[in-house]
Order: sequence, then structure tokens, then C-alpha cells
Amino acid sequence: MVSNDPRFPIKTQILTFLFLFSAFSTVHSQDRSATISFEVKNIHAGPLKDSEIKILSTDHKYSISTNDKGIATASINPGQYTIEIIKNGILEYSGKIVIKTSQAFTFSLKDKINSIEEVIITAKESKGLTSSSIISQRAIKHLQPSSFTDLLELLPGGRSGDPVMNQVNKISLRETGNPGNDYNTSAMGTTFLVDGAPLNSGANLQYTYDFLDKSNNGLKRRLNLTSGVDMRSISTDQIEKVEILRGIPSVIYGNLTSGIVKITNKSGYTQWKSRFKADGYSKLFAVSKGFEDKKYGLKINTGIDYLNAKSDPRDRLENYKRITANFALAKEKQYSHSSFRWQTHLSYTGSLDGSKTDPDVDLSQLNSYEVNNHLLSLSNVFNYTKNEPSFYRSTEIQATVNQRFDKIKQTKFIQLENATAFPLSRIEGEYDGYYPEARYISDYTVDGKPLDIFVKMINNFQWDFKTIKNEINTGFDWQLSKNWGQGQLFDIYKPIDPKATFRPRPYRDVPAYSTSALFFETISTADIGKHKLTVALGIRGNSMLNLPSDFKMSGKIYADPRANLQWDLPAFNIMNRKAQFTLTLGYGKQSLFPDLNLLYPELVYKDIQQLNYFHSNPNYRRVNYKTNIYNPQNKEIEPAVNEKFEARMDFSLGLHQLSVTVFREKMHNAFRSMNEYAVYQYKKYDTSGLNHDAITSPPDVNALPYQDMTENFTYSAQRNGSKIDKEGVEFQYSSNRIPAINTRFTLSGAWFRTTYGNSLPVYKRSDVLLNGRPYPYLGLYNGMEPNSVNEILNTNLMMDTYIPKLDLIFSSSFQFSWYSMRKLDPMNGTPSHYVDQNGNILPFNPDTAKGTILERLIIAQNENKYTTNRRPLEANVNLKVTKSFRHKTVIVSMFANRLFSYYAPYSVNGFTINRKGANDPYFGMEINFNL
Repeated sequence: MVSNDPRFPIKTQILTFLFLFSAFSTVHSQDRSATISFEVKNIHAGPLKDSEIKILSTDHKYSISTNDKGIATASINPGQYTIEIIKNGILEYSGKIVIKTSQAFTFSLKDKINSIEEVIITAKESKGLTSSSIISQRAIKHLQPSSFTDLLELLPGGRSGDPVMNQVNKISLRETGNPGNDYNTSAMGTTFLVDGAPLNSGANLQYTYDFLDKSNNGLKRRLNLTSGVDMRSISTDQIEKVEILRGIPSVIYGNLTSGIVKITNKSGYTQWKSRFKADGYSKLFAVSKGFEDKKYGLKINTGIDYLNAKSDPRDRLENYKRITANFALAKEKQYSHSSFRWQTHLSYTGSLDGSKTDPDVDLSQLNSYEVNNHLLSLSNVFNYTKNEPSFYRSTEIQATVNQRFDKIKQTKFIQLENATAFPLSRIEGEYDGYYPEARYISDYTVDGKPLDIFVKMINNFQWDFKTIKNEINTGFDWQLSKNWGQGQLFDIYKPIDPKATFRPRPYRDVPAYSTSALFFETISTADIGKHKLTVALGIRGNSMLNLPSDFKMSGKIYADPRANLQWDLPAFNIMNRKAQFTLTLGYGKQSLFPDLNLLYPELVYKDIQQLNYFHSNPNYRRVNYKTNIYNPQNKEIEPAVNEKFEARMDFSLGLHQLSVTVFREKMHNAFRSMNEYAVYQYKKYDTSGLNHDAITSPPDVNALPYQDMTENFTYSAQRNGSKIDKEGVEFQYSSNRIPAINTRFTLSGAWFRTTYGNSLPVYKRSDVLLNGRPYPYLGLYNGMEPNSVNEILNTNLMMDTYIPKLDLIFSSSFQFSWYSMRKLDPMNGTPSHYVDQNGNILPFNPDTAKGTILERLIIAQNENKYTTNRRPLEANVNLKVTKSFRHKTVIVSMFANRLFSYYAPYSVNGFTINRKGANDPYFGMEINFNL
């Protein structure tokens, strides 16, 4: 029974219940169970990880998998059991054991599978409850990446591409098309985790006023504002494994919309490793080492790497540099009834993205632009696990602190075209401006210090009822984001943009925000005859804290329900090989809170010139402004919600694997910048009565005649106005290695359809001038921005050959984009309402508007704009080779992308477009030393 006592809010009651429930359960164990340890190893190759162990009797059925050390443990009731050990779908061992008390078993197996089957150099589709791709260290090495961006080639539907190091690399999952910054929520909503520590920052405010005021600015591509993690900054040389979750994840993960990138770094002993890579765009150097003391359960890993890249090898004026350093320490301690593990990870990432103008074009030789980012990250993970059978099994506590030191430095030579004046006021009212020099040099700095603190606790419980195994996960997470930077720093008399509508503000004055969440999940597994059914049900409650009470999100809890169901059908034999069907269904909601830039945008300054009297004598000049200030903060903003459905079929026949996933995602309240309107009044002073030759002082505004004016205008505000719908099919098939040629065939691909659009009405003004003044009305349009429908069908056939005698891996990748399509749906050019000069919203009648100036609000449609743009086949052949020397002491690799290419010609409006030679081959090589 839940108390309604106001002294104990419902949140407090729930947390108290969970705490007492956890504490009570730790003292109650299943007395009849025994803890059994199994060690599985190959007599030649050592421990066998990921081996499935089935423990069968007439009353009980257990299934466990070995870890990296070939060890698996289980709590089993005493009795006689049949043991089956299965590796890669093949039965390696079958026998009987008798269990009386807690004990350990060791199985030494001979080769039934050729060891070359373990060499996997592409992404492997997971068979878990959610769709994900697992990329091993060996696959990463064979790919020879420069940054994390290159790894996306291995996902279903992914294709290789040349590095683009002169702009932010945003992630795109299950998506096609290039819609622009109003659809960044998908990238922002992809969470990056490094050993459980998040990389995403909610306090990034690094932008320039050029970025805010202008839509087509070449500098925008270097700014990572409200768009997630820049994948250029993630080095791959310390990575042991990557798992990219695209489906419906567990409720222990939150504040996301699209997916999760889980990066696991190296841990334990490794040789000294060094890597040198060079290609037409970059040069990379990396060195790393791992130490391990098994006696004290201590592991230390460290590494450093440096990248120097250019967007164009012929352009020395634009480059990107990155340096990464890592230090990881893990301590393990085994007790009689439990085990403890502590891992700490300290990392530094520095990146410099800069450009200078060509002195042959820029005669001033002064213009330069530089984005300088530094990240210090400290994360700690504590794990406590009970080794003996009990209801309470484990607790994991994560704590991460990310401190960034970011700067944008820009120097710009300003040449004013005419007698331009600048306003200076930072408060509303009528004030004089000033006339700057006709030319000047502006030095501009943006200083940001985003701080992100993340804490998470996960408690795991296990409760078995007859043949049903139940796992329970519960816990909470909390995150704080704050920016301590000084913000925009420049001389207000020498602004970087003479037409900027903003004033500098210290970032430290922007309030911090925090998010919190509680989650609860059950994972039930039941053996029903020869069938196996797994059901995961979870709910996550998300809340944003430290918000003013007038925000719509203040005090609200947003629920994310998620459910996954997996059905393993009975195994059967085909041609003396085990065959297995598995069906998986999933549904879930994923919510993403707005970040600091969306919550607390810059104030908008509307400076209207009331008087601009420019005299040949500087002492007689005067400019007067009416300054109005508008706050574009949207207190109605809410989390963006992505609703996901997916169904997956997995089929295995021996070592042959096939996975097909059908998905659909809907997000109709993603973040975007939209127009708001405001009305302002000002005075228009008349200086026609002045005798310019006789005046002896600047004009007195109190003595000048004027006319009262009223106008309206639009400014940008952040709203939940973007629609992003995704649907598609992903598939992957991988064969066994054909013994005669030691070659595996892997066919993967995807069909994606992504629809982008605006889900809210839009204010828009006609560009027509009437008597030299702006058009006086605004239209309110439904569907003003046309929906953009994008489709693509990609496949990738990889043939990889491993020759153990030569220690040579050779792979050929045949990548096909069978077609890509983009279509704009017709938009409605007739407004539903209009705004007059006084700010009144009135219904719009197209019939009565005919013959009046209101008719100009009807936007004529260009039918040619809505024709389907379809591009036919694009085919590329990529080649990669890796060769080891001196027992893997030296490893030499090379790659050639687009070694052969074909681009089918196509016609547009009767003109044939021939794309032959559109893209040149891309080569590179690297050498690795293991000492």
C-alpha cells in the first residue's frame, strides 16, 4: 500500500522501497544451489571464449556462455546432467557430469573447427535482444581507419568514403539524405560510451555570430553545435571492440533517440605496439602498451596517437590535427563469496581545426580561423558481484567527469562598403551609435569550458522459478552540464560581423541543467519444450532538473517504455549441420532532453536606425537607434521522442549466418530553429530641413520632426518542429570459410527510406518591397517546408581470404549503391492566417485577398521542383591486404578504395549526365610493430 502522506512524496517512497528490497534480498539465498565453474579451452589455441554450454536434465535446463578467459559460472541444483558445448553452431563436446557441491570442471577440446574461422574482419551482427553490430579489434586493424568515422563502413548499408577532415563528422544511423542543421537531433541523440563513460556534452555553446546570423557560411561546417559527438576526435588505436546498437536498447540507457555506440578499450597485457599510417589525406602515428600483474589482479594500459590531416593534400592552408592520450587502470579482487573490480580511465583529446586564406586571393594576408578543442575525461567504474547463489547478484557504479577547454579564434579584415554605423546599447531604449573606421582588423575569440558530470548505478538481481529464469535490473542515473567559459570576446568597436544582431554574454552566466532518471527492467527466459522464449520489459522515468518553474518540463517525468521479445525455435539438422531459427520483436520510446543551447539561447537585439546623419565633418555626424530586446527562449520546449518498431529474423546453419531486420522509427518533435514574430515601434527622423553648410553641431533629435512607424519582423527560436521518419530493411549473410580457398563471403546491405519535414506551422514574410519598405504582412503556413523523401539501396559483398602459412589476409569489397532517390512533396503555398503590422493574427481568405497586397502572401509553386531525382547504379571495388612478418612482429597493410568504379549515366530534363571519372581512387598504407 502506498502512503499519501505529503511528508513522503511518491518518488521518495519508490526509492525507499527499492533500497529496502535490495538490502533484504542480499541475506536470502537459494540454499539448495551450488556454484559450478566451467573452463573450456582448445588443446592448441588456449581458452575458447563465446562457447555455449548447455546443462540439461529431465527437470532443469541451463545455458551459459564462456567469457574471454574461457570460463563460465552458474548456480545449479545438485543432480546428474548432460553437458553440451557448442562453438559457432557446431557441437564440440557432449557428456555427463554429476553435481554434488560447488566445484569446477575443465574441458580440453580438439579442433573441430578450423582456427581460421575465428578470423573475422567485418562487423558481426549480434543475436541479442536488440539489433547491433559488433566490430572486433581485428576488423578495425584490417580496415586501417584514421578516425571512428571510417568504421561506419562496416554497418549494414554503409559504404567507404574519403576522409572529410575539414568539417564536423556527425554520425548517421539508419538514415539517408542530407537535410541540414534543422535535423541534427538524430546525430545529437546517438550516445557514445567509452568503457561506460559518455562522451556527449550538453553544455557546448561554441559558435560564432556569423554562424547564428547567416545560413550559408563556410565556417559552419567546423562548429559542432547541438549535433552530438564529432567522430573525428575519436581515435581507434586503443579500441578493443565496438558495439553499435541501432535497435531498442535496455532502459538502463537513456537521454537518446537514435542509438548507442559502445566502445570498449584494451585491458590487460599487450606488447609494445606502434602504428604508422600514411595516405593522400593524412599521416598518423600511434604507440601503446599493456601491463598485467595477475598476482595482484592489476592491469595498466596506456597509449598515445597523433593525426595530421588535410582536406586537400594540395592545400597547405587548411588542416586538422588530433592528439589523444589514454591511461587505464583496472584492479580485480576475488573473495570467497564475491568479487570486486575497479577500473579508472584518464584520457586527453586535443584537436585543432584551422584554415588561413590564400595570400594570392586575400591581399591582407590576415584572415584566419581556428577551432581549438581540448577534452580531459576521468571515469571510474566499480563492480561488485556475488559469486554464490543469491537473489542479489551485482552492483555497478559509474562516475565520469568530462571537462572541455574550447576556443574559437578568428581574425578578419573588415572593409566597410559605405558609411556604416554600429549600435552599442545593451538595454532597451533610444541611444546613439557610432561610425567606425572604414577598415579595421577584428580579433574574435569564443571561450568555452563545458563541464559534464555523470553518475550511474545499476543493481542486478536474479530470481528463478522452476524453469523460468528472471533477471532484474534497477537503478538510476544523473547528469549535470555547465559551461564556465567567458563566451564571446571581442572589441565591440570592431565587431567580426558589422550586421550582427547579438551582444556578447559570458557563458558562465548561463544556468546549469541536470537530468535524472530511474529505471526498472525484467528479463525473463523460459524453456518451453524445445523452444526458448526471452522477454525483456522495462520502463524508464526521465526528468530535467534545475529549470525555472514556468518551463513546461519543470517537475515533469517522461516515461520511456521498452519491450523486446525473442523466440528461439527448436534446432534441427540439415545435411548433418545444426540449424537454428530465432525471431525477435521490439518496441520502445527513446527521449532526448534539449541541451544548454536549446534551453538558453542568445537574446535577440533589434536595432532600428531612427536617424543617420552623415556629415563630411566627423564632429557633426550623428546616428540614433531604437534598441528592442527579444528573448527567443522557448519555455514550451519538450524532449524529442523517437518511437521505434523492429522485427528481426536470425538463421544459422552450422557456420552460415543470416540476419534480416525490418524497422520503422517516428520522431515528430525533433529540435529545429523556427521563425517567431514580433512588433516594434520607432521614430523616423526627418533631416531635410537642416542647412548642412551652416550647422555647427550634430542634429538634436529633440528638435527634429519625425514620423511614428510600426513594423513586424521575424527572429529564430528553438522549437519541437522537425519530423524525421525512418523505415528500412537491414540484412547480413556470412558463410563459413571455404576450405579449399580459405575464403569467407559476407553479403550485407540495407534499404533506407527517410522522410524529413516540418511538423509545425511556419511564419514567413514575402521578399517584395513596397515603396522601399519591407512587405507589411507575415503569413502563417502549414506545410510551408516540403517533405523530403529520400531512399537508397546499398549492398556490400566482401570476400576475405586468410592464409595462415603466409599470415596474409586479403579482402575484396564490392560495394553497390543500386539507386538513390530524393523527392520533394508539394507544399501548401497559401497561408492559413496572416499577421498585420500591429501583430494581430487574422484568418486568410484567398478569395478576398485577390487584387489586394495580401495576394502576395500566396507563394507560387514551381512544379519542376517536385520531380523525383533518381540516381542509378554506383559501383566500387575496394582492396585491402594485411601481411605479417617475423611472427607478427611487423605487420604491413595497404588499401585501395575505388580501385575500380562504375557510375551509370542518367538523364535530367533531357540532358545526359555522365559521371565517369567523378571520383579518383584513394590509396594508403601502414606499418605496425609489435615488440
